[in-house]
Amino acid sequence: MEAAYEKYRKRVLVILGVNIAQDQETAALAFVDRYKLTYPVGRDVSGTIGSLYAVTGTPTVIFVDRAGRLVERHVGGMSEADFRKRIEDLLK
Repeated sequence: MEAAYEKYRKRVLVILGVNIAQDQETAALAFVDRYKLTYPVGRDVSGTIGSLYAVTGTPTVIFVDRAGRLVERHVGGMSEADFRKRIEDLLK
């Protein structure tokens, strides 16, 4: 996701990371540091975001269109090629 963020961040694309594990702040910070993430990463302390988007597992990638509508929810790993294709489709 970091590569996609770097490629598309100037094209009206927002990539956010959200840690839904309420007791894993240290692990989340280590993940950000290990992968040198530069996109915004926050914590869902109250569980609101996880509930709102029906997150049932991690990782979960949620694609939202320009109007703010949920277009797709993908649970599990995703190849870089699939991730970029979905982004390109949304940016059309």
